[in-house]
Amino acid sequence: MIDKKAFCILLLTIVVSSARTGVATAEFKLNDVKPAFELQNRNGEIVRFNEFNGKHVLLAFGFTHCAHVCPMIAANMARALQLSSEDAIGIFISVDTERDSATKTDDYARAFGGHMLGLSGTYKQIADAAKNFNVTFVVTKSEDHYTVQHTPSIFLLSPDGELIDVFALNTPPSKIADSIR
Repeated sequence: MIDKKAFCILLLTIVVSSARTGVATAEFKLNDVKPAFELQNRNGEIVRFNEFNGKHVLLAFGFTHCAHVCPMIAANMARALQLSSEDAIGIFISVDTERDSATKTDDYARAFGGHMLGLSGTYKQIADAAKNFNVTFVVTKSEDHYTVQHTPSIFLLSPDGELIDVFALNTPPSKIADSIR
């Protein structure tokens, strides 16, 4: 059962992220994002962001034990990809390096749709990728609790690897799909 403090933190995270629109704001500038990463796929192979050149990319950070926010993000990404006629892929990156292997993350992402891919890596690989996307995450552990917090944004990148837009987790998939076209 989630305690009051953890619930309040989660609620605050959702409220703050929901207040975002797809427009860059003073604290989040599109040109601050540097689309780059070196992560691991389910086979332990290194995957680099530039391997997806030529495709639109929807990308988000999360974790597989997330009860509400991450499933909404992954479901919205998968549905937007389904609605779009463009060559596109969804990439879900786990920030929970202790509990989420690359295989587990990929299984999680693919459960939402065939155009989804899950990636993971070492703490350093994840931290570097998160920094490049201006994403923050914190894992807090105690005897009784294991809490993961992260920026719940969905990034849309062009086939040339340029950031097109950033969406809140609750953005309707149809709006995301329209931006892909």
